[in-house]
Amino acid sequence: MRCPAHAALALSVARELGCTLEGSDLALAELAAELHPGAAFDELEAVRAVCQTFGRGPALLLPDVLRARAGDPAGVALAVAAAAQRAGLAIDVVAPRAAAVTPTWATIPSADATETLYLAHPDATLVVEPSGRLLDGRTLGVDLDWRCAHETTATILDRISERAERTGDLPLATAARALTLTLPLQDDARDHRVREHARLLARLN
Repeated sequence: MRCPAHAALALSVARELGCTLEGSDLALAELAAELHPGAAFDELEAVRAVCQTFGRGPALLLPDVLRARAGDPAGVALAVAAAAQRAGLAIDVVAPRAAAVTPTWATIPSADATETLYLAHPDATLVVEPSGRLLDGRTLGVDLDWRCAHETTATILDRISERAERTGDLPLATAARALTLTLPLQDDARDHRVREHARLLARLN
């Protein structure tokens, strides 16, 4: 199996959660038009500049982030990665390595709500924070692993579920958690999410 594009999976998830997709493709195309393939540093500089055009906000789902041009850092990282992918850049998402996990495209570690997503290029040690700050990934003090669309989507859904539960929206929390179970998960990550889904169902009932 091949991992889907970030945008395709993110829009599919948004649709499942009842988010309107109107205008998303145009907004993504306009964002991609601001990016052009080039040398590693040039691509990193380009995505850094695009990240700086986004404000901070609560949005996590891709259509909402694109419409507002603002969002949660994880949502912004996903939006810019999706645009970079559409523009043909080698930029993709990286995140701190989860303990005792050997990541592959089909291995989604359990993500916690504070996990940071960065944008990186395979030919550089520099990474871009969603805020637009450029820094050397080696100074972070953690090992970084590439995150495919499945893994990035799992992080987004985990955050949506956790936030929804905190605010009392149990139907959304349960729906987001259920969606993570449709993704290719490693056994320990699946077990964790199955337990969380069952717990939310019990609260919902």
